[in-house]
Amino acid sequence: MGKKQKIIDLSLNSPIEDIFFLKEKEFKVRRDQKTIDLFFKLADCSGEMEAIIWDVPRDKLEEFRKIKFAQVKGYVTKQKEDGSLQATISSLIKATPLDYSDYMPRSKEDPNKMMQVLREKIASVKNRYLKMLLESFFEDADFVDKFKKAPAATKVHQPYLSGLLEHTLKVVTICEAITGIYPEIEKDFLITSAIIHDIGKIKEYSYEQVIDHTDEGKLLGHITLGLEIISEKIKSLPEFPPDLELMLKHTILSHHGHLEFGSPKLPSILAAIALHYADEMEAKISGFLNIKEENKDLQEKWSKWIWWLERPVYLEEEIIFRNSLNKEEEEG
Repeated sequence: MGKKQKIIDLSLNSPIEDIFFLKEKEFKVRRDQKTIDLFFKLADCSGEMEAIIWDVPRDKLEEFRKIKFAQVKGYVTKQKEDGSLQATISSLIKATPLDYSDYMPRSKEDPNKMMQVLREKIASVKNRYLKMLLESFFEDADFVDKFKKAPAATKVHQPYLSGLLEHTLKVVTICEAITGIYPEIEKDFLITSAIIHDIGKIKEYSYEQVIDHTDEGKLLGHITLGLEIISEKIKSLPEFPPDLELMLKHTILSHHGHLEFGSPKLPSILAAIALHYADEMEAKISGFLNIKEENKDLQEKWSKWIWWLERPVYLEEEIIFRNSLNKEEEEG
C-alpha cells in the first residue's frame, strides 16, 4: 500500500498520520534553558510543511537528530498569512518508506526524450575536441544515468528528479538563440559550456531516497566539483588543446557571474558572459514559474516575500492578459 497522505492535500485542522521525510531540523532551547523544542519540515514529493514538536525529552534528542523518515502523528494547527501551513506533532517514530518515489518530485518532461534532444545538440558540435569531450561523457552509461536523474537544485529552480537535464537543455536552447543574434560568439564553445556547466551537480546532490545535499556538495559546491570532473576527463583525452581547456574551465568557474554567488572568478571572455546570463535567465524564470504554481490556489494578488528575489511576486498577470483578450474578442 502506498502513501496515504501528501502535503499538498493537507489543510488547516487536518489530522496527520503517515510516513514523511524530516528535513531542516533545528532544536531550540527556550529562555528557561530547560525546555527544548524541535522545529523542522515534513516533506514528500508534493511539497513541504513546517512542523513543531514541543517539549522534546532530552533523552530523545540524539534519536530525533538521526531520523530521516518517520511515522508522524499530529495535526495541522496553523495557517500563516502567506497561506503556508504549520503542524504540531505529538508522535514521531523512525520508519522505512515502502516507495521512496513518494518523497521525490520529478520533472513533468520525459527524461528519455530530453536526453535524445540533448544528444542531437551534441551531434551538432563541429569542433572535434569539444565534441570528443562531450561524447566521452554522454557515451558513459553510468554518467548518463546520474545526469538524467539529478535535480538542478533543492529549492528555487527545478528542485526535482531530472531537473538538471531539464535546466541544462533550456540553457543550451537559450545559448543557441544568443549565437543567432551574436554570431561573434563561438557557437560550439558556448553550447559545450552550456551542456557541462552544471555537471558537478551529479555529485552535489543525493537523489536515491530523497533530494538533499551530499557532504561534497555542502563542502565544495557544484562549481568546484564540476571543474574536478572536467579536469579528470580532459586528462584522458589525447591532445586536447591547453588553451581551449583553460577557456572552458574559466567559463565553468565564472558561470554564476558574481563572487558572492559562488563564482571564484568573474566572466572574462565573451562566451562566459553569454553563459552566465543564459543560466541566470533560465534559473530565474523557472524559479518564478514555480512561485506562481505554488500560489495558484491562494487567490492572492501578491506572493509572500521571496528571499532569492528580494521582493514579492505579482500573481495576476495571466488574469489581466486573459481579460484583455476576452474584451478584444467581445469588441471584435
